[in-house]
Amino acid sequence: MARACRPTPQLGSASRTMRLRSMIGDPREKLRASWAILSDAVRRFGDTRASEAAASIAFYTVFSLFPLLLSLIIGGSFILESEQVQQWVLEVVVEFFPVAQQLIERNIRGVLELRGTVGLVAFIGLAWSATGALTILARNINRAWTEASPRNFFQDRLVALGMVGGMAVMLVISSISSAVLNVLARLDVPLVGELAPNTKVRWSEVFWGALVATCAGEIATNGFSWYLSSGIVHYELIYGSLGTVVALMLWIYIGVQIILFGAHVSAAIARRTAAGRR
Repeated sequence: MARACRPTPQLGSASRTMRLRSMIGDPREKLRASWAILSDAVRRFGDTRASEAAASIAFYTVFSLFPLLLSLIIGGSFILESEQVQQWVLEVVVEFFPVAQQLIERNIRGVLELRGTVGLVAFIGLAWSATGALTILARNINRAWTEASPRNFFQDRLVALGMVGGMAVMLVISSISSAVLNVLARLDVPLVGELAPNTKVRWSEVFWGALVATCAGEIATNGFSWYLSSGIVHYELIYGSLGTVVALMLWIYIGVQIILFGAHVSAAIARRTAAGRR
């Protein structure tokens, strides 16, 4: 009788399998959920004309890029050593811009050598000029959330200034160690950018959107670097001395699309989570 009451090995194995599935969930269900989120993000990405917005942002970025980098260097110099901040920004340029690195570095060093002492008013003016592209970026990130209400002109500028401030904070934190620098340099812009929507966003939603944008950005950076070095295209033969600027605008256009798609992924996760709670 006692032997008949013992559970069979098959039942014990099945029980362990059921417990494991309850802990990690059904992989097929997770795959279906991930596909539904990506499909929703792609659909909303097209509905908001994010590709067209990325083109306009790329245009504005050409005028905002140097004021942004200079404001980060000058703002960080109030706390850290100027040379240390300048080196960090140049490393970020190398990390994020596989094209026009020498052009950007040469202009930054030239401006820093020619400038005198920068006062608070001049620094605020420089930061304000740097927010041109970030203002439009924040506005289009906000559109990814259907429930987010639009902001007025001054609110958009304040959000953009907050994004510049967030990058500056990342700059100070990253001075702790090079390991922190490597992580923050990749998550900085997607993470700060996805805090822009004018609605309540959970950190888990921000994280996954930023992670998608970061991974896609790494793939795009390596792919674009290979594309330029492979000899497939020679922008200087078509555009002459403007070839570097054209290649830079193309890269910015690709990068902005990646950031906006990451925002749409976060928004799609938020919509699915809200639907599950109903």
